[in-house]
Amino acid sequence: MKIQVITATLLGSALFAGMAIAQTDFAPENTPVTIGGIETVCDGTGLEARQDTKWHGYPMHLEFVGKDGQYLGDEKINVTGNGVNVSVHCQGPWVLMKLPAGTYQISTDVAEGGHRDLTMKVPGHQIVRFPNAGGAEGRVASSQ
Repeated sequence: MKIQVITATLLGSALFAGMAIAQTDFAPENTPVTIGGIETVCDGTGLEARQDTKWHGYPMHLEFVGKDGQYLGDEKINVTGNGVNVSVHCQGPWVLMKLPAGTYQISTDVAEGGHRDLTMKVPGHQIVRFPNAGGAEGRVASSQ
């Protein structure tokens, strides 16, 4: 009986820890959250969000786009450098962070887009292109 209780307790703890990790690195859209001590926002969905001046106060601004410039979402990024190590999963095409000035290594994965590694100076704004993702935006198929 003791072995069953211990096993159940360890299994429950492992499952709970896994859920906590998943919740920690997933940032809700349009809501600042603190991850790894860094204020982070996922946004950029919709014209109103893109025109909101409150996002200008974030020294790091990444935009994820596809082959024809369409915004992409569902990106996972890891930012390291200057004592910072932040991982986040965003649904919107923008990732904003209040990072101290410096140079950072960024590792990104975009659903259906693949993987990219880049170096970024902060403050800064960088567009990250995934040429294998996205389709033709605004084009209508011809019936002929």
